Amino acid sequence: MKFKMWGCALLLSSVAITAHASDLSVGLNDNVISTDLIFDLNKHSNASVGYIYSNDGGHLASGAMHIEHDAGIHHFEIGAKFSYVWAKHSANGSVVGIGGRYAMDLGSNLSFHASGYYAPTVLSFGSVDGQYELDSKVQFKLNPNLALFAGYRNIRFQYDNASNSTFDSGFYLGGQVSF
Repeated sequence: MKFKMWGCALLLSSVAITAHASDLSVGLNDNVISTDLIFDLNKHSNASVGYIYSNDGGHLASGAMHIEHDAGIHHFEIGAKFSYVWAKHSANGSVVGIGGRYAMDLGSNLSFHASGYYAPTVLSFGSVDGQYELDSKVQFKLNPNLALFAGYRNIRFQYDNASNSTFDSGFYLGGQVSF
């Protein structure tokens, strides 16, 4: 456990030294608040750290790295996401999800964003036996540095010797600032 924490801290500190923050997002609904900080590492890669608190689910901390590709109005990111859950009604554990993010510019400062990650049993640790995470949102840019969004997120964990648990499932509103 200590090795995992030190490894994550070392990875995040090396990212912070070589990168600058570019996007900070905050989303919320009645039961959940989420934050996400994205660092541009270079022209074709990024890293992010995130945190979600759910009244029903508990705490979820994550770190991800992606390779990016732009194709006209389409933006693709493929990579891995490490997540650790401190669940309220289930056992704690960690996963490495494989997946990515997608964005499409719809014009008139409007865009569609989606992300998905899947962690099979072989990439799940502790009492966690698997996980999937799906998220989609529509975003409106007020100016180049400020955007508002509305979305839907579903995060579900599978367990070895317990019933599966939905960490978060619902609509949310939020904002993003770029700097």
